[in-house]
Amino acid sequence: MQQRIRVLIDTERPQIIDFLRRMVSCNSFSHHKAGIDQCGAIVREEMPKCFQYQLVSEDIFGNHHIYRSHPPEVLPILLVGHLDTLCPEDPSFNTLYERADRLLGPGVNDMKGGVTVLVWSLKILERLGILERFPLLCVFNGDEELGSPGSTAKIFRHLGGQARLAYVFECGGPAGTVVTTRKGNLRYRLHITGQANHFGNLKGRKISAIAEAAQQILAIEALNGPDTVANVGVVAGGLAANAVAEHCQLEFEARNWDLASQERTRVAIQRIISTPTIAGISLRSEEMSFRPPMTTSATAREMFELVVACGKEQHEDIIEEKRGGLSDGNWLSHVGIPVLDGLGPLGDGDFTTSEYIRTDTLFQRIELFVNVLLKTLAGWY
Repeated sequence: MQQRIRVLIDTERPQIIDFLRRMVSCNSFSHHKAGIDQCGAIVREEMPKCFQYQLVSEDIFGNHHIYRSHPPEVLPILLVGHLDTLCPEDPSFNTLYERADRLLGPGVNDMKGGVTVLVWSLKILERLGILERFPLLCVFNGDEELGSPGSTAKIFRHLGGQARLAYVFECGGPAGTVVTTRKGNLRYRLHITGQANHFGNLKGRKISAIAEAAQQILAIEALNGPDTVANVGVVAGGLAANAVAEHCQLEFEARNWDLASQERTRVAIQRIISTPTIAGISLRSEEMSFRPPMTTSATAREMFELVVACGKEQHEDIIEEKRGGLSDGNWLSHVGIPVLDGLGPLGDGDFTTSEYIRTDTLFQRIELFVNVLLKTLAGWY
């Protein structure tokens, strides 16, 4: 069987690369709904026909796509990938480029390479004539890079008890990692309102939104410590150097490894952003996104050990990674589904014109996951 799998993957290499090229050449920036939906159509064209298909529509952001292939009495294995990227249209970097041992292109690492691994693992099992034995549930969402607002509300929050375990196909780390743990996040937008005035003719107190913003930034950044990382990433406000700012806006985020620390951070943030330091200032905040931490479990550890064992059979060392970045695995873990993430090919340079994956790892990760599914099924029946 192992030899048959390798021969099939080797035979399908041109088709696998062509699929990845079509995905990468289709701009699916998170705010470009048409491009995201076109990527969904490319996936649907290649997905094996044994799956039942469901479209979950969105009005503004990309649609989501659900594929089911399992008897109703059997809890499935959940496979997850996202179609959107954080790569705006760039005429100089808009397709798949082959360079030495790398494949470069917008979104190739995060995560169109991972989507390719997901789809083609299933197609290899289909070629082997055994795909229909597997109880599977596949979700491709169109808004992950925005924090998965629609897909979380419509899909992920409701999957508790609906899957036996889950694999997420975000990129593997350059050193050969898969991801067992992720930080959770809290993201806020803070609106600060002061009193407009001409600075040169000012009489009385200065009630500056920017001066208040400076104090808020210092307080938010002071949250950084052993259990919490915090960052103010956007500051916008003011009219001119000689004008007292009436408005200023901040966007910031905090991340934690565990839910208890995250809740303490939430309380601390609310205390900061609900209390102005300058009399006459008003504050209004909104929580832009929330993802609980992705934590490991006994079953998730077993999943990791199985991947390590399958890697050894391919003479590859699989390394555990605890990643600070977020994924849809955060919510799956939170609703009680054991999760392993980072099953995509190995690469780096996300959101830059140097984004790449190592070509060989695209095919290695397909072989790896086919074997993971085979051994999982063998252990169940």
